[in-house]
Amino acid sequence: CSNCGTTNTPLWRRDGDGKLICNACGLYLKARHMPRPPSLARTPTPSRQHVMQSQQQKRGDNQDSSPRLGNDNQNASPVGALACANCGTSTTPLWRRDDVGNNICNACGLYYKLHGTHRPNSMKKTVIKRRKR
Repeated sequence: CSNCGTTNTPLWRRDGDGKLICNACGLYLKARHMPRPPSLARTPTPSRQHVMQSQQQKRGDNQDSSPRLGNDNQNASPVGALACANCGTSTTPLWRRDDVGNNICNACGLYYKLHGTHRPNSMKKTVIKRRKR
């Protein structure tokens, strides 16, 4: 980027003079009609392997600096897997949050919104029925 000096951006743009600028500088220029100040430029983030090496050095177990291939935590759920905090389902057309901030399924969220109390487990269905419209 001719403005902030970055070399990685999801989209390259051009300023009024035709020079290449990064997406962040281009959006800033478009919204404020002035170049983005260098103080807003991001500092480079360390890579994942660099972070792992620094953590290992802090702990003192620097035997193997390569990343581990095995799963250290056998009970870990896959990233992004959601389950309703009320009924435990993992399939729903829409995820909602209750008043505490827990992820709940659409059915439990609508029941809570209507009745002001959590949906009983006896009402849980195994299939989602679609409306015929």
